[in-house]
Amino acid sequence: MNYEVNSFQNYESITIGELKDQANSLLNLVTEEQRPLRVCMNNGKEFLLFPQDLLAPICDSDFRLILLSAMRYAMGKNTCMPVVVSDYIKRHIRLLDDKFLVLAADDIRRYLEDYAEHEPKLNLWQSLLGVLETEQRARATREARKIRPCPACGKPLEIMSIADSWHSPGGFDVIAHCRNCLADYEWFCDKNGGTSDMKQYFFG
Repeated sequence: MNYEVNSFQNYESITIGELKDQANSLLNLVTEEQRPLRVCMNNGKEFLLFPQDLLAPICDSDFRLILLSAMRYAMGKNTCMPVVVSDYIKRHIRLLDDKFLVLAADDIRRYLEDYAEHEPKLNLWQSLLGVLETEQRARATREARKIRPCPACGKPLEIMSIADSWHSPGGFDVIAHCRNCLADYEWFCDKNGGTSDMKQYFFG
């Protein structure tokens, strides 16, 4: 509702060629004057140059608590706030850390277990819970697919299978093979992206 799609359009923009030619002076401008700069690629895509400290608010651990507080406040309200908070989380879910996903999903589950029949925007919270759980599963899948070195020789292991875990609901059991040692290993990733210690796997 209050989201501005073209929120960066007012920043000065340059082409990728100009960035190459004037790199030092332009980077000084960005860092010293705290002025973000839009860089336009030849393929029509754009990226933004800005000082790292501009990300401080969303990298601050308190940001997670503030957003969770806003979500908890919006629960049960028959106002525009549930839509604003839910849409914000969905838009920026890739920037939110794993701990936020866990806490937010747990909060919504507990709330719906106790108050679903009284919630005026039940579909909204069910939808947000689904989005949070989908993102958790996607991150756990990416973690499961990460290449890990063989503990014996250090060569990269080749993933052979990834299956739903019986150790950890929502997680994955991973089996991998080392082509150098001809050994197989297994580990599991939980739904929050955590991984167990690796151990040798014996078929049968």
